[in-house]
Amino acid sequence: MTRTFESLGVDSDICAALAERGISTAFPIQEMTIPDILAGRDVAARRTGSGEDSLAFGLPLVQLLDRSKPGRPTGLALVPTREPRHAGA
Repeated sequence: MTRTFESLGVDSDICAALAERGISTAFPIQEMTIPDILAGRDVAARRTGSGEDSLAFGLPLVQLLDRSKPGRPTGLALVPTREPRHAGA
C-alpha cells in the first residue's frame, strides 16, 4: 500500500509544494525512512539512483531545519562522489 507524504508526518505546506509538482504518494524508500528521520532516529539506506532517496532524506531535513539552532545541526547528509579515473590508475 502506497502512503501519502502527509501520512508519513511531512508538514502540509511541504506536501502542498510536492502536489503542485505532481508528487502525492511516497515510494518504498521514502515510506521506510521519513518517519524515522522525523522521529530523530539515525537512518542509513542504499542509494537507489532514481532520485527517490533524495526526497527520502531531503524532505525530513528541510522540515527539521526551522527547529535547528546555529552551531547545532539537525542532520548530516553524506553523499559519495565519483572520483575521475586517471590514465594509468
